[in-house]
Amino acid sequence: MLAFESTHQAMAAQRQLRGRLPFAVMPTLRQVSASCGISLRLEPGSGEALAALAAAGTFTALPCALYRVEGDRAELERRFP
Repeated sequence: MLAFESTHQAMAAQRQLRGRLPFAVMPTLRQVSASCGISLRLEPGSGEALAALAAAGTFTALPCALYRVEGDRAELERRFP
């Protein structure tokens, strides 16, 4: 799950990732408190592809945080930048 600080960033991420990474828009889980309320659900293992897009300047909806979600747990996997 990719969480954002603002709705503007979440909307920008949707535009930038469309056609590059599969995602679904979802409400941010309660376990993640630092968020605007909108997140993107990514497929497991998408962190490296997302990092490559950010490094290439293709993904600029930053800052954001990637969480690994398992059941009712959300664990921070990586922050961008």
